[in-house]
Amino acid sequence: MNSNCPRLIEVALPIREISAESVRDKNIHHAHISHLHIWWARRPLAASRAIVFASLLPDPDHPNCPVEFRERVEYLLKNKVPALLKGYRRGRIIKHDPDPYLPYDGIPDTLRNRLLTFIAKWSPEWIAFDRGHSNYQPPISEMLDDRCLCKWETSDPENEQGLEILRVARELIELANGGTTPTILDPFAGGGAIPLEASRLGCQAIANDYNPVAYSILRATCEYPQLFGHPGTRQFGNLENREFNNAEVRSVLVYDFEYWARRILNLVGKRIGNLYPAGSDGKPVLGYLWARTAPCSNPACRAEIPLLRSLLLAKKGNGHQYILEMSTSRKNISFTVSFSSTTNAMEGTMLTRGDVRCPICKQITPVEDLRSAGLEGRMSERMVAVITESTNGKSYRSVESVDELAYMKAQEICNSIEKPSELILPEITGNSSNEEAVSNSTGIRVHLYGMKSWGSLFNPRQLVALNSFIECLKKIYTEMETEIPKREYRDAITLYLGLWIDRIASFGNNVSRWRSSHEKSETPFGGQAIPMIWDYPEVNPLVNSSGTASTQLEYMLKVINHESTSISIPVKVILGDASHLKIDSKSIDVVVTDPPYFNSISYADLSDFFYIWLKRSIGNTFPEVFSTPLTPKGDEATALRHRHGGDERKANKHFTTKLAASFAEAKRINKTDGIITVMFAHQSTEAWTSLIDSLFEAGLTITATYPIETEMKSTQLALNTASLETSITVICRHRETTSVGSFRDVRKEIERVVTDSIRRFWQYGFRGADLIVACYGPAVGVFGKYSRVEKADGQLVDIPTLLETVRQSALKAIAGEFTGDSLSRLYFVWANLYSIGEQSWDDARLVVQVGGEDENAIELARRNGIFIIDGSKCRLALLRDRSDHRHLGEDPTSPLIDQLHQAMRLWKQERRSELVQYLKTNNIAEHEPFWKLAQALFEVLPRGEEDWKLISALLGERETLKQEVRQAEPPKGPEQLSLI
Repeated sequence: MNSNCPRLIEVALPIREISAESVRDKNIHHAHISHLHIWWARRPLAASRAIVFASLLPDPDHPNCPVEFRERVEYLLKNKVPALLKGYRRGRIIKHDPDPYLPYDGIPDTLRNRLLTFIAKWSPEWIAFDRGHSNYQPPISEMLDDRCLCKWETSDPENEQGLEILRVARELIELANGGTTPTILDPFAGGGAIPLEASRLGCQAIANDYNPVAYSILRATCEYPQLFGHPGTRQFGNLENREFNNAEVRSVLVYDFEYWARRILNLVGKRIGNLYPAGSDGKPVLGYLWARTAPCSNPACRAEIPLLRSLLLAKKGNGHQYILEMSTSRKNISFTVSFSSTTNAMEGTMLTRGDVRCPICKQITPVEDLRSAGLEGRMSERMVAVITESTNGKSYRSVESVDELAYMKAQEICNSIEKPSELILPEITGNSSNEEAVSNSTGIRVHLYGMKSWGSLFNPRQLVALNSFIECLKKIYTEMETEIPKREYRDAITLYLGLWIDRIASFGNNVSRWRSSHEKSETPFGGQAIPMIWDYPEVNPLVNSSGTASTQLEYMLKVINHESTSISIPVKVILGDASHLKIDSKSIDVVVTDPPYFNSISYADLSDFFYIWLKRSIGNTFPEVFSTPLTPKGDEATALRHRHGGDERKANKHFTTKLAASFAEAKRINKTDGIITVMFAHQSTEAWTSLIDSLFEAGLTITATYPIETEMKSTQLALNTASLETSITVICRHRETTSVGSFRDVRKEIERVVTDSIRRFWQYGFRGADLIVACYGPAVGVFGKYSRVEKADGQLVDIPTLLETVRQSALKAIAGEFTGDSLSRLYFVWANLYSIGEQSWDDARLVVQVGGEDENAIELARRNGIFIIDGSKCRLALLRDRSDHRHLGEDPTSPLIDQLHQAMRLWKQERRSELVQYLKTNNIAEHEPFWKLAQALFEVLPRGEEDWKLISALLGERETLKQEVRQAEPPKGPEQLSLI
């Protein structure tokens, strides 16, 4: 690699295409690594693969690019494309395409662009649909060309085309790195997406994490499948009578893990199968639905209120549904299950904000009283329905005495076993005085209701079940020692068994959710939190249904089978502090990482949920990993104030110091001409201040930045919502500073760079806050060239000032895209930043500074009805909000937004001839800013919103309307044009 040649990722990246596949990554449920074990904020595999690949290659269009690399790109991606890649399949049809990496029409056919289309390119079908040449909208799985590197199917070891694409990628990587295998480090490896994809690309990846749970997931994801997932001979037959026949298997690891897991499941079934008895209907029990109870706060009532979100149990076909009917008698509440097609009220007892209404006295018990009841031990729970198996799926029945007796039996057994007594959030629960003040920084809320130990998140039968799985694992381990003599391989199987029990625990707890629309259980970890749940499902782990042991096993087996491949190099996994790595200096080619996001996720606290079970199940096998009572937290690189006595300043300082030390360590072990690629997904000024301070302190600066969408709410090529969740990828090199910079000069350069960035990212379809945050990187690159930047009075310019400069420059650049009047420019800017979502009224004042020149623009905006204000919040006014403006846009000098809304109103009222006359009278049919405003709102308003539909219709008829305006006769008099 020529050190004078930039890496491809420092020059260009196909971020729209990568974003589309990254969004799809969230919805892949077959063999995706997320189904091996829960981890928070995993990076999409598509983005990880693309970023690793682009970080390892030089830019072939740069004059200093090695000739050998340039020639090989031309050979493989243009002149001699492998035969396997000259076509693709759509069902039974094979479509021939001899030049798959030819850039899009209108884009120069250069080697750089060929390399970019190799990474990601829209499929021919999607291009035809997007350009209006086809009415067929391809499914999301066909948005990208099948010959793309970052597409999910490329990783399938049974996909011949995918194997060929990966072979080409590995060949280019090896050539670019002097014929050697490059080494990639991820010091914050977490769920393993980055090191896994580096391994898939033929690199030697090193994955480090501080958290023992993450370390275990990493070994199971990107070390053991690649090390042990080879073909071999195994026996198939009847487990009970031990009659087997030899057969070839694709992965012995998959076979052996399943064999021992089913041995455990068989033993557990014999132990506790009687705790899940069938009722009078004889149907097997799949699970139970529970509701917590709390005393009514009315002193004259004091009934035990069942805390239920809804009385709807399940929706079936033909409008039928299972309903929980609640009956009251004096102070007693009973439940029955009915099957009905009626649509009676389904509201439960729970109200908004955690309050509850008593079904007997109808009084409301506030959430504060529920917390007190929980903390004082006055909150209980009761079984309200039973889920059973039927020929048509799940059915539901009322609770019977046999169900209650079985649960009482489980309670008796539970009294004799050891329960997890480790505290949830020991820093908080050990100090009740500041519990409420700092708990919001964790995402964990259950302790506020008295659930302060991890064992309290499981009911007695769930604890008995998990204890049984653990005991049976320990029992069969002695057999494993005989049948699997190789210690390392035996440990691998044991690790998977421990992670399997973790997955069982993630569904078998009393803070899981019941999703009536899908009739399935869901883990508490839908977000990065453990919220309080009032009613929950208890699954029978021994049956085959959602959330059960066998279902979790099947998910895991698919992942291991998918990653079991001999072409990937096993990742070297390290359990350690990212700021102190035992790795030689200058030994790493590239660092690619996804560090913790400031205070967004409390990784260690959340992972304690799993740590307590791993420690009990496989702690003896991995004593060095599970040596602490709970996960270590002191050196975690997060800004969580509950770790610092509620002091936010200390928490932020800890994060910055820790991250800077970690980046300095990455710089130490990175080769001098290497790069450090960082994915960061936080938009707050405080978080970016800490990130930039850390990079500068470590001696690094940013050379390029890319926003990559991971939560896109539409499948259109344009990213058409205003509130996107985007990871900003920043590329860093060793910082070389010059003299002191003048803030006046630096600000001018930042304004130029930000303006260019806004235009570039605007073309990619990015809008809203993400558009501004994406400009931070290029601006920091300008700022980082100087040892320091000073104002005219010698005062140092700090990072918050830099970011505010970027924000203001970005707002001005966005406003500069629109040349109309100031009020319409304000509407234009605001719509591009926030769409129609509510924002702070103070934010409106900031935007007004660039949206309008008049110092009273904010009041003018209010008088003209630009905003709908509700207390301290506001949002853009839509057409429906301005319907009472009788003469809206009547004057040709009216703001363009008023005229656009009037045109929309006339279209809505199907008054086309009057619309044509209106456009002609106001001379706006050919007025480009009018249509640019319409186009901008079309891109950012939510699909389905009435304003979007009306604007879409106007834009669709734009040319026809223009023609009609040209042919229209001028009105005879103003009185003939009614705008009301």
